[in-house]
Amino acid sequence: MTTPLRYGIIGCGMMGQEHIRNIALIDGAEVVAVYEPDPAMQAESAKLVPGLRFAGSIADLLAMEEVNALLIASPNFRHVDQLEEIAKLRALPILVEKPLYTDPADAVRIARLQADYPQIIWVAMEYRYMPPVAALLEQAETATGGI
Repeated sequence: MTTPLRYGIIGCGMMGQEHIRNIALIDGAEVVAVYEPDPAMQAESAKLVPGLRFAGSIADLLAMEEVNALLIASPNFRHVDQLEEIAKLRALPILVEKPLYTDPADAVRIARLQADYPQIIWVAMEYRYMPPVAALLEQAETATGGI
């Protein structure tokens, strides 16, 4: 029997809420806790997950034993700092909403983190696999003369 995925989410604005809806569709997965500092976004998230727990910080979220996977959907410029904070506290599998980082200089920080982090970190970028986007990419060069 596989262990159920019990997600903790960092950031529950528009994308975090979309991920909550998507996780609800997956057998054996659920969102159990959220770190979201905005009270309005907390309220929207609570509507989607009855009994949702709220953490006051990333450290508080990671202290919740039932959380066994993370999803980062916070503002893009915060991702690298949050990943580094997580790495110091508790190693869990992490899905990061795109982009992974916004400053090209952070590539070095990400490479260092990836080399030492014992769990998987992956980036949510499924659109390129959607048939309409794949077709657009295939036809873009010819249709536009180059992008």
